[in-house]
Amino acid sequence: MGISRLEYLFECYVSLKCSLEEEKELMRLLNQPENEVFVQTLIDRIIKNTGSEMEVPPEVAASILENILRKNQQKPFFPWIKVAAAAILFVIGTTTYWILQKNYIKTDTVKSSEKNLLIAPGGNHATLTMSDGSTLVLDSIQNGKIQYGGTKINKQNGLLVFNGISHHPTIASFNTLTTPRGGQYKLILSDGSKVWLNASSSLRFPTSFTGNQREVELIGEAYFEVAKNKAKPFHVKVGNMQVNVLGTRFNINAYSDESSIKTSLLEGSVKITTEKEYSFLKPGQQGVINKNKDKVEIRYVNMDEVIAWKNGLFQFEGADITTIMKQIGRWYDVDIEYAGTVPSRLFEGKISRDAQLSDVLKILELSNVKFVVEGKKIIVQ
Repeated sequence: MGISRLEYLFECYVSLKCSLEEEKELMRLLNQPENEVFVQTLIDRIIKNTGSEMEVPPEVAASILENILRKNQQKPFFPWIKVAAAAILFVIGTTTYWILQKNYIKTDTVKSSEKNLLIAPGGNHATLTMSDGSTLVLDSIQNGKIQYGGTKINKQNGLLVFNGISHHPTIASFNTLTTPRGGQYKLILSDGSKVWLNASSSLRFPTSFTGNQREVELIGEAYFEVAKNKAKPFHVKVGNMQVNVLGTRFNINAYSDESSIKTSLLEGSVKITTEKEYSFLKPGQQGVINKNKDKVEIRYVNMDEVIAWKNGLFQFEGADITTIMKQIGRWYDVDIEYAGTVPSRLFEGKISRDAQLSDVLKILELSNVKFVVEGKKIIVQ
């Protein structure tokens, strides 16, 4: 294939006109060492033609990540290609276009820390604590049916399914699913409700729901798709706050190191109740409770950003470096420290949660934020 063919495929890809076969052909060409210089030229051309009022289409960004950072991991791309692909996703600073410097992967910080940057992203890791206090480390259990006392559980990779059968219909037997830093897990409750549990989180729930309501307790972050049952309202307890629903899709972020608890509604209706007041949310709204207050502040937010973690992405819209590094710390199981004044930067864009830590830090360094990695600690400079 000649250079003109690569140029054609590249332009088709960016304009969302590639067929599936053309897309596969482009990915093969990107991995050929003789094309490195020319692909850099094509990327530079996009940058020069991208005015300050134009963004890389999000469909292109997501597709590039999926193809280069996820689908093609079995075939090692050159490091600069991987970072360039992810950089297309990331809109840096307060401008509306992305910037790519040819020497960005040659910074002293990255070079000196390369050995320490080989930190893999998180995965499906969790521990299930049964009502009698015994624990099951799910990583070490094979897929299939798990018989534990009178409880029947089915495990499939990062999914845990409870069958909903109760031998004591009037007695609730509670379990707790806990994810560590660098872990996530999906759970299907006995009523068919689905829960995605983010890193460093836990959900306390009954083996089967008894009585006239369904209640679970959350620490950390989770996304819910609640099975409809008007006769049994669904309640999520988070400290002194409670979210009441009938059937809906929503996300709750209630990490202890965050200043507020955020409940974001995608579909249906929920009621947020504190010790002093209650509020109803409509789809697209987020209820925010500052931990020093009981008042619920309601605002509209981008739900794609809220549940990006559940869809395998980091996604930011005007986020500062401390917000970003909290997510990185939880997902890559690293500690974050700041040397001197915290850099004043705002970030927008998406990065795959399947990306290596080294790729993520290289992208962030494009905005003049520096990192030093010492074992499992990242120092932000």
